[in-house]
Amino acid sequence: MSSNLIGSLIWILFIFLSVSTHMIIKSLTGDVDFIITIFSRFVYSLPILFILAYIARKKLFLQINSWENILLRSCFGFVTMMMVFSSLQMIPIGLTTALSQSSAIFVTLLSPIILGEKIGLIRWLAVITGLLGVFLMINPISIIRQTSNISSLGLYLAFGSALTHAGLALILRKIGKTEHPATTALIHNLITSIVIIFLIIFFGTNFYGTSGQYGIEILVTPNFILYTLIFLGVTGSFVQYLMAQSYKFAEATILVTLRYLAIPLAALFGYIIWDEIPTLNQFLGGIIVIFSCLLITYREIKKKN
Repeated sequence: MSSNLIGSLIWILFIFLSVSTHMIIKSLTGDVDFIITIFSRFVYSLPILFILAYIARKKLFLQINSWENILLRSCFGFVTMMMVFSSLQMIPIGLTTALSQSSAIFVTLLSPIILGEKIGLIRWLAVITGLLGVFLMINPISIIRQTSNISSLGLYLAFGSALTHAGLALILRKIGKTEHPATTALIHNLITSIVIIFLIIFFGTNFYGTSGQYGIEILVTPNFILYTLIFLGVTGSFVQYLMAQSYKFAEATILVTLRYLAIPLAALFGYIIWDEIPTLNQFLGGIIVIFSCLLITYREIKKKN
């Protein structure tokens, strides 16, 4: 079995688990306070991330070269995840996934400003085309006319997550040259867990997002929902680990192309579990976004080679 095939299979498992975490979060809507779900996603992932980081780096598993970059990475990562998870509770999972996956368009858009990169004509055309796809999915005209039955806030949050994820991607490009991915993942989850704990202490569990049947008491109430929250955190830790591992085997060009499998997979699960059927605008917009992002990726690879 070739290394590219092994890496691709690991990446597909990563995509499946990533979409699965989104499904769990969406399914917990109304059962658990949103902040408790976020708390569980980060806190319950820490033990496994500690073990994985120690295996990878031994005594250096907590060594960081630039705390400024790590804090910036955690800030963008936290905001991105909050917006994605919030939008999952308001709009179809396939639509959230498609909008959040459009981040490659905004990475290209921001690269000349932040990184000073030169963007060729083809990539600019891909960006404009991709923005058209995003416009179709959000369909702001129907929101203005109040003819849409989809939450406008959910759409804006999903769109905002694409913007902040673009910022995160640019930061990760920089961090990747100086920091170990296992340590970065561990420190990010640790910082975010501490922030969420302080938010809960000072503001409770109802200050943001939807409220559920259970609040903080679920953390000491052994039942199916608590076990689901623990599973969410454990799955989240393996999502980060599998993503890093896949790059050890397969070429980045192959993995980036496979990344967009998340969009039809999420749409399929949305249809099977919640009877979510994409509108024509959402379907066409999703196709355009996938095409634009693949074109941007192809041009970036061609430029590097």
